[in-house]
Amino acid sequence: MNAELLFTHPFVPVFFMLMLIGAIFVVIGFIVGAEIIVSPIKGFVIGALVHDETYIENNKEITEYTLQCLLGIISINVIWETHNGSNGLPKDTTNGLT
Repeated sequence: MNAELLFTHPFVPVFFMLMLIGAIFVVIGFIVGAEIIVSPIKGFVIGALVHDETYIENNKEITEYTLQCLLGIISINVIWETHNGSNGLPKDTTNGLT
């Protein structure tokens, strides 16, 4: 078998690009103090995901960020949240009555 065939396959650049994205996600996780989860998955998945969601809990605005990179059977997840305080949130003037 010719070793050059391995590096000329079209999947190889995609795999290396996803490895680079996964490494960048881990570095971001260390910088922001995130929870980093590396786990095996059942099946074969390739791709990357960036997601943020803002919600209100206990009258505080919280933004949760998720970075996910899937490399075949390995999943790299980086999850953290920021607390934005209560600025700009409407006050409850009904005292809980609706």
